[in-house]
Amino acid sequence: MAPLSMSTKQEDDDDARWEDVSKKLELIGLGVWLLGISGFILVNNFVGPWPAVMKEIPERTFFLKPMVGGMLFGGGIILTTCIEWLVAKNKEVSVLQFWFNKVPILDTLIVVPALTVSMISGTGLTIRRYGGLGTAPPHVDAIFWTLILFLSWWAATDLTTQGTALKAVNDMPLVLKKGEEVEVPQVVLNRHFSNVISCFFILMLYSVMVLKPGTLIPFPWDS
Repeated sequence: MAPLSMSTKQEDDDDARWEDVSKKLELIGLGVWLLGISGFILVNNFVGPWPAVMKEIPERTFFLKPMVGGMLFGGGIILTTCIEWLVAKNKEVSVLQFWFNKVPILDTLIVVPALTVSMISGTGLTIRRYGGLGTAPPHVDAIFWTLILFLSWWAATDLTTQGTALKAVNDMPLVLKKGEEVEVPQVVLNRHFSNVISCFFILMLYSVMVLKPGTLIPFPWDS
């Protein structure tokens, strides 16, 4: 039975290593995307409309995409925040492990595509209506800067802790001794604060879209 036991253990170790590598690759991919989309916005803001072909695309092509992408992106952030809080409150080890294995997948399938569509189509709409981000009304500039701030916060506090949280919950014992309580790792609890701040960024983003500060409502320093 010993060789079979050793073979099973080796397979488990290989699976764990592959899982660890795949999660790291997912996070690296998200980091590369983050730099790319931020660079796209900054180039359009400080250099000019890019790529030039966006000036030739009809405005109606861009019209609905920022709204649909924004709803999916904002809803995805708020939904995953609520789910993660419920998962941690539940204190079920298998549920915690399942959730933190799926977080990067949810980011990849919902948040990242929705945010990408929102930012690229929003930039295209701005180019068609106002000639570019650099010449757009103040509230448009405020929207994109809010998104850049959100992306920076999300990268610094969410993406960087996904791997640590996954490792922490994978190290939790599946079977507890009698009378022993499940202790949720501190890194998981700390993520609640990060998630709530991310939700505030969503609230701030939609407030800017509705109130249009600097356009409908003048900034205090403009009066």
